[in-house]
Amino acid sequence: MALRERLSDWLDIRASEFRVLVLSVLGAFFIMGFAVMASALRDAFFLGEYDAARLPYILYASLVLGLPAVALFSRLMARRPPHKVMRVAIAATGAGLLLIYALVYLSGPSLGGGPAAVVFYLWTVVSALLLTSGFWIIVSEVFAVREAKRLFGLISAGGAMGTLVIGLSLPRLLSRFEAGHLVPMLVALLALAVVSLETLPRDRLASGRAHAPLEGRGANTLRLLASSRHLWLIAAVVLLTSAVSYIVTWQLQEAIQLVATSEAAQAGLSGDAERMAVNTRIASFMGAFRGWTGGLAFLIQVFLASRILAGAGIGWSLSVLPLALLLGSTGMLLAPGLLMATLVRGADNTLGKSLYRTVAELLWIPVTPATRRRAKAFVDSIVNNAGDGLGALIVLAWVTLGHLPSRFLSAFVMAVALILVGLSRAMGRQYFVTLRNRLQHSGDSAEVIADAGLDRPDRLGATLTRLDVTRVLATSGAYPKPRAERAQPTGAPEAEPARMDPPAAIRSGDAFLIDRALSEPWTWSEDDVPYLIPLLARDGWLGPAVRALVGIGAAAVPYLGEVLDDESADFVIRRRIPRALARIVGAAADQVLVEALDAARFEVRYRVALALYWRRGHGADKAESDWEARVWEAIDSQLGRGKPIWELARLLDAEDDDGFVESRVGLRGELSLEHTFRLLSLVLDRDAVRAAYHGILLGDPELESFALEYLEQVLPEDTRTRLWPFIGDLSATAARRATRKLDDVVADLLQSGATLFGTAEEREALRQYLEESTDES
Repeated sequence: MALRERLSDWLDIRASEFRVLVLSVLGAFFIMGFAVMASALRDAFFLGEYDAARLPYILYASLVLGLPAVALFSRLMARRPPHKVMRVAIAATGAGLLLIYALVYLSGPSLGGGPAAVVFYLWTVVSALLLTSGFWIIVSEVFAVREAKRLFGLISAGGAMGTLVIGLSLPRLLSRFEAGHLVPMLVALLALAVVSLETLPRDRLASGRAHAPLEGRGANTLRLLASSRHLWLIAAVVLLTSAVSYIVTWQLQEAIQLVATSEAAQAGLSGDAERMAVNTRIASFMGAFRGWTGGLAFLIQVFLASRILAGAGIGWSLSVLPLALLLGSTGMLLAPGLLMATLVRGADNTLGKSLYRTVAELLWIPVTPATRRRAKAFVDSIVNNAGDGLGALIVLAWVTLGHLPSRFLSAFVMAVALILVGLSRAMGRQYFVTLRNRLQHSGDSAEVIADAGLDRPDRLGATLTRLDVTRVLATSGAYPKPRAERAQPTGAPEAEPARMDPPAAIRSGDAFLIDRALSEPWTWSEDDVPYLIPLLARDGWLGPAVRALVGIGAAAVPYLGEVLDDESADFVIRRRIPRALARIVGAAADQVLVEALDAARFEVRYRVALALYWRRGHGADKAESDWEARVWEAIDSQLGRGKPIWELARLLDAEDDDGFVESRVGLRGELSLEHTFRLLSLVLDRDAVRAAYHGILLGDPELESFALEYLEQVLPEDTRTRLWPFIGDLSATAARRATRKLDDVVADLLQSGATLFGTAEEREALRQYLEESTDES
């Protein structure tokens, strides 16, 4: 197996995703590499000129400067393709950096150290936030939700690797070059990021997801956030996470500044020499710090993030960061110093760039593209900066103005961390609600694939057997042709029998009298039930017989249940009994249907599920027993019957329209899948499951992705594991393993012949074909 195939198999990457994933990982690497180098340099420049107590002021200045920048960026994102907006934003950022560099270092310094540090700080803070947000907007629209859930961790790992490589390179670079001369390298990283984004596949960038209708273009962003519980929960999490991150970052900056200043004083340095020594020490420490924490973030992303997300879900995965801050800040409160400040900020930086980043970006996936473009840049920039401002305000009030010990800032961090845990749990619940609503909305507007035949690729997934066994058997002559049912006499006898009342007529066995009896208005009684049930076998009498049984009501239920439960009874009658039970008032009819969900014949189970779906939709009485547990048992039983049995399930009667299926597309296994999802709709959200079913069969990858994500959220793990091979959400290796040989398929079919094939002739045809195949081999 080639290296690429091994890598794809290990990381669960599909063939169609490989190129776009690699380019996205490279883009994240260069964007985050730019961000970490810019952050280290601006900290060094600013702290080399000013005291750490002035950091809140520069932060507020960046917040004010960011407001018009974000407004312009969001407006452009809403009106232009995001990748084109990013191209312009990166070009503007690079041009600004080169201008600052030229003013400071070329043709004599035109810009002093202090003003240059302020300008560089403001320019890189705003641009880094906008570019990071813009990058994730593009990535969110390039990948569907299921792809995002599998691959966002790897993309974030690319960003973490950028943090690691650039961060660890900074000490070596600073030993050779002055910090200011690294500014052109920032521009080089931006250029590489542009190349990565520009080489993304055009079909991904021009997909329907990237060009969705831009509703609410003129809506106020704040009003948009306030109107959506999902959006304001995201904003609240970002605001408070940013606030506590600022506080623990400030604690680390204060600690390293004190250590660097002390070391310079001990070395007897002063003036420019002292300033350069402090700059180099801080930049070197912060670069190495971000490098090592970036490395840890990379390891978490590759080996732990997806497992934590799959096992714990959105809510608890989002809670990991505040729980770590709660624990670390407790230690900082008890034992302040550079070591503890490094550990607390290290946990914040490591988890913030790995698990938290992945979950935070996933929260935007269920949001419509138009809303995402308008709101995401605002949240990532303004709300994020506002969180920094909140943290800076606390620092300003407590330390700068209050002259109180900075160690007690950890108490604020602990309090906010507890609030964040509650918000994270609420966000997890809201994610599911938004996903379900988006699924239902997408399902209502999607079109069913037309003219789908058995000759095209099976959309239920390559995991199903790739051969239509009935077609092979029929072609080989081993499978008997369908037998036409014997025509039933419909005309009147030559001599019209004597007229009798309807109960006597149905007991007479005379077709003419029975026809006439069923067409007359009559109040049937329980005594007539044994004579009405056999009439279900005749197509011409089916409707009147069902109406008669429904009219009898609960008294007919025991008789109907006895025949329905009898595997040796006439199959035609058994599969038609659920039509009557569906409309009989009372919980007893529901109980009989629930108990018949484990019938051996597929069509009986199928008709029973139809009847239960109809009853739930019309508010009929439910069984008094634990009927939901019986439905889950029926679901697990259906999922355990094997792929060949799924593929060859068939209906002899015409398919009833109960509103669950919009249109059938003629795929192998479709009836079995429909039956399974109809059962799921009995115990889960009815409309959402119906939309998910159509999402599996439709050609829209986003709708299918929403469907799979919804099912992963609501299904028990065992049920989900059994269902997944049938609907195709598997890696290429897992799909190959699930594909079965024809001989194995026929052997399974032969063993289950009592269910699939009703006659000895049909079973003998299968046996003959199996023996011929064995002889040929």
